[in-house]
Amino acid sequence: MAIYTRQKNAAGQWRYQRVNTGKGRNRADLEPPFYFRHGHNGKRVWTQLKATALSAAKTEVEAIETGLEAQAKGLTVAELARADASRLPLKMAIEKFLDLKRSKAPKTVAQYTLVLNQFLGLVRGTVRFVDQVGDEVLDSYKRVLEKEGFAARTIRNRLLIVCFLLKKNGVANSTKLVEMPTIEEEIPEPYTREQLDALFEYLDREKLEEEKQRYKFFLGSSLREREVMFAEWDDLDFDKGTVRVHSKKDVGFTVKNHESRVVPLPTELVEVLKKRYEKRPHDRWIFVSERGKPEGHFLRKLKTLALRAGLNCGRCRTTVTRGSYDHKRRVEVICKTDNICEQWKLHRFRKTRATRWMESGIPIRNIQKWLGHRSLETTMVYLGLTGVDELRSKIDAA
Repeated sequence: MAIYTRQKNAAGQWRYQRVNTGKGRNRADLEPPFYFRHGHNGKRVWTQLKATALSAAKTEVEAIETGLEAQAKGLTVAELARADASRLPLKMAIEKFLDLKRSKAPKTVAQYTLVLNQFLGLVRGTVRFVDQVGDEVLDSYKRVLEKEGFAARTIRNRLLIVCFLLKKNGVANSTKLVEMPTIEEEIPEPYTREQLDALFEYLDREKLEEEKQRYKFFLGSSLREREVMFAEWDDLDFDKGTVRVHSKKDVGFTVKNHESRVVPLPTELVEVLKKRYEKRPHDRWIFVSERGKPEGHFLRKLKTLALRAGLNCGRCRTTVTRGSYDHKRRVEVICKTDNICEQWKLHRFRKTRATRWMESGIPIRNIQKWLGHRSLETTMVYLGLTGVDELRSKIDAA
C-alpha cells in the first residue's frame, strides 16, 4: 500500500510525497492529512484519509482497498470475506463476458451491455455469484420483462443473452432453465405487382425521383436496410452489374453472419445508378440524408410515402406517445391517418426480389448466396408464395 502527504517543494509548490514506511523508518513525526491514490471509473484519484496518525492511516487504507475489491466484484465486504475463491461473482462474469464480445458490431455490444447490466441491477441484493442464477432467478427476470410490456421476441432475446453468459461460465443447458416465450412466426409475403405499381406511379406523379431510386434499389438489390444505408459507390461494378456487400469498420458496420457477398442487379437499375453517379450527392455513400450522412430513416420515410399515396390498408392500430415534457400522453392511432401501416416494410422488398428470382428459374443456392443466408431453410422462408391468380394460366394448362 502507498500512503502520501502533501509537501512544499523548493519552488513553493504543493506536491504529493510518498511516505517511506520500510524497516527502520520511524515516521511518528509525520503530521496529517494523509492521502491514498486508487482507481475509480478508469481514472486515478486521490482520497484524503480521516486518520490523524500514520498507523491509523494504514488501517484505513486496508479497509478502503478491501471495500474497492468487494465493489469491483459486486459484493459486500462481508461477502468478500466469506467468499470461496472458486465462486465467480456475477458482476465480474458480466465484465469478462462483455470484454470477450468487444469485437462484435457496436450495436450488438451495446445491446449485450444494456441487457446484462439491467439483469445485474434487478438481481442485486439477492444474487451475487454466477452459480446462484438458476431457474427461479431467470423466471423472475422473465416476469419483470412481461410486466414492463416487452414483446415476446424481445423477452426471448434478452433471456438468451443471459443464458449465453451462463453457458460461457460453465452452466450446461442454460436455455432449458427457463421456458422461452412462444413467438408466432410471421409468414413473409412479397409485395404484389399492384402494390409496387401503385407506389412507383405515385412517386412518378409527384416527381419524387430521389425516393423512387432509393426504393428501386431496395427492390432490385435485395439488400437489408443497414446494407443499403452503408452502400458506397466503390461497392458497385457497373460493367458486371453487381453490388458488393461487405463490412465497413470505420463506421461500425458489420455484415450479418460476417460474410461478404456480391449481388447481381437488374440492368435497368444499373443504368439508373450510372446516371445518379454522374450527379452523385456524396462522393462515398450512394444514399445520404439531408445532412450528408448515410440515410438511416428509409422505413419511416417509406411509411410516410405510403400514407400520402393513400396506399395504407386502414386496419392497423397501435398506441403512440404524443406531446412533450409534462404534456406527454398515450393515444391510439390507425394507419388511415398515421404512418404506421404494417403492410409497408423494407423487408418485403427483399422477399419480393427473392420470389422473383425463384419464379425466373434461378437456382435456389444462388438465391441463398445473394441474400446472404447461411441456412437454406432461411432462404425458403423468404421465397414466399406465388399467388393463384398469377399461376392461373399454368394451372389451366396443366
